[in-house]
Amino acid sequence: MQITWAFGWAKWAFGRRAACTLGLVLLAACAKGPGEPSAEVELSQAIGQVIRQRLAPKPEPLVLTRAMLDAQAVPHLEVVLEDQELTGYLGLLLSRRDDLPGEITHWSAADGTALIFRNGMLIASRGMADNLLSAEVAAKGLQPGPAHGGQRSYQLRSGDFSARQVVLACVLQDLGPATLEIVEQSYPTRHLQERCESQAAGAAPKIVINEYWIDSQPRPPSGPQTDYLARHQTRLVRQSRQWAGPGLGYLRIRDLSS
Repeated sequence: MQITWAFGWAKWAFGRRAACTLGLVLLAACAKGPGEPSAEVELSQAIGQVIRQRLAPKPEPLVLTRAMLDAQAVPHLEVVLEDQELTGYLGLLLSRRDDLPGEITHWSAADGTALIFRNGMLIASRGMADNLLSAEVAAKGLQPGPAHGGQRSYQLRSGDFSARQVVLACVLQDLGPATLEIVEQSYPTRHLQERCESQAAGAAPKIVINEYWIDSQPRPPSGPQTDYLARHQTRLVRQSRQWAGPGLGYLRIRDLSS
């Protein structure tokens, strides 16, 4: 089966949908003619429906297995929006090169939400509130994760038609080997930490800490996702925790590819 967004992420939009539904019912009730249900009845029914939806049992969380992931035609990411404790799954839409170093991967969900990475480092989000419009990262060839410390620049949405820039000075540290367990599969990795600081005039410095767990040993690609793994020399950012701006906060990301 094709993995799509889990319930946790979908509930983010429920309040707006319910409000819109209720608004439409109220408008329709005002237009009722003689002999048709009154506005009060329509309103009561609409409120009852919203309450039933809110009190309904939540669907069981998606339980992933390696067999399920092995059967997928395309790789997927698991993404946790940390501040809201929401989880979603994105499939690989495209992978390409441009004039800058590194490989760009574009991951998308059925609802149009998307995250874009360069060598596993987040450079943009789409279809979400407070989008990260773009980010400059330290990429080198196809080497996964940041190649060095230095300046990082983020373009963040500010209002409907404007953007603001956040510039950070980052120091990269290798925290050593770490073994990850991702859905029944172990991966030897190197744990890199990118500690970034912004010193705005007259304000306390802002600290951003990005973390990356990168394959330390290449493995031969196999199965339906061979092209993706081979293209990235079978070394990936297997797991990361990356800042996506003050609106979205931190994203916890796991690469589920087989």
